[in-house]
Amino acid sequence: MDNRFISHDLTEAEAIREAGRALLQSRDPEERDRGFEYVLRAYQAGDAEAAYLIGRMAYDGLIEPEEGDAEEGGISALRMAAMQGHLQARALLNVWCRERNGRPAAQKGLPPSGPLRDFDGNPVRIDRKGIRTPIDAVLAYSAGLNRLTLSANLAFLYSDGDVPDPALFEQAVMNGFRDWEGDYLVFGDQPLRVTVELTAENRLWDNIFIIPLTEEDAAGLQKRAGAQAAAIAEKRSFAVSGFRKWSVHSRKLIFIQSENGRFDDPEEIRRIARHEFGHALGLGDLYEEQSARRAGVPKGTYKELDGYHLFDRFYDLVMCSGSGPVSNNDIEMVVLAFRENEMQLYQPQDGKGKASEALGRGN
Repeated sequence: MDNRFISHDLTEAEAIREAGRALLQSRDPEERDRGFEYVLRAYQAGDAEAAYLIGRMAYDGLIEPEEGDAEEGGISALRMAAMQGHLQARALLNVWCRERNGRPAAQKGLPPSGPLRDFDGNPVRIDRKGIRTPIDAVLAYSAGLNRLTLSANLAFLYSDGDVPDPALFEQAVMNGFRDWEGDYLVFGDQPLRVTVELTAENRLWDNIFIIPLTEEDAAGLQKRAGAQAAAIAEKRSFAVSGFRKWSVHSRKLIFIQSENGRFDDPEEIRRIARHEFGHALGLGDLYEEQSARRAGVPKGTYKELDGYHLFDRFYDLVMCSGSGPVSNNDIEMVVLAFRENEMQLYQPQDGKGKASEALGRGN
């Protein structure tokens, strides 16, 4: 690698990426080719910015792989960056998926700017806050931009020695929650900025409880867990929101299980937290397959989801088992959950409930 472009303040992957970015500006085709190879190496090493650059070049038609589909390869790269919280990658991924499956028509009667309105043109008002609201949600319009602020205090409940590095665990959980931040287009391409404000103060009330489950904890809980017994046995994490159903006032508890039982993989914890925070925000799971409990959402049901059905596999979105990126549609469902005080579902479960009105109408 050309040492002119290396900064000793960067990690190896970042240094390779920056070397590649500099060479891509060259007029020399051979240097540009070398620059692309550097960026590709950084992407393969897991660098989010390099993944965004690869996705951006694929979207702009600047690269054509020797094998495979350039579009799907570009979407895969953007997905990786988006899952690491890269906001530009998330925005481009949403654009690409909308273009891939038909851009929804702008809703009639909606102003190009101004306070947020729903699909029917009605103003959206959200002011959910207070000691009885574990997650505060406030929607405000100022300086030409709609802003949804989600605020929560996290109470981490540990057993002795179950988490070897509590600081690492807590930071990973917060990173997963903050992956919901960003700029989105909702209800007919209206811009909405989402901010997540987190604290970890010692409070008796008004908390989201985060509970890591060791194998010993899980064995004890499974005996009295009822509906969650299967999740515990399969080492799946889960969220509990209320005794009967989710509401803005229901108690929010997130139980996190680690695949290796050690809670030492921050990316695994972050991915789990990102998904489970969605449940705390009022969203159900997204499953493609049908089962005795779920109707399932097969590919082709909703155009705004189909762009995330990659490589003929299961959907790759935040409320799927793989906990992919957060989409515009997810944010529409969060807005509706807090406005209506009602959980938003992708499909009925146990024969109860109905699919969210955001599905089939949103971005």
